[in-house]
Amino acid sequence: MIDGKTFDGWVSTWIFLGILCLLILATTLAGHFAHRAGIPAVIGEILVGVILGPALLNWVHLTTLVQTFSDIGVVVLMFIGGLESNLALLRKYLRPAAIIVAILLE
Repeated sequence: MIDGKTFDGWVSTWIFLGILCLLILATTLAGHFAHRAGIPAVIGEILVGVILGPALLNWVHLTTLVQTFSDIGVVVLMFIGGLESNLALLRKYLRPAAIIVAILLE
């Protein structure tokens, strides 16, 4: 027999999985359309997070599980960004950027 707490646990699990499917579908579509528009796909994906999250529509509520998945997502996003970085280009602009920062911080 299923008691109330077990049923509530199953319901919250299915709600989380539904939200996760919605986010995966929406970010994939937004990334695709952003790429076709000449914008980096990650901009479209982040925009979906802002729209569906607490900032605008509030469809995705911040729970502990959502917070954990979002933290993992940020780490993966930064890792992928690091993999796609052009080190020669970073070295080329390191000195001018450092000079500008030094001037601005004075």
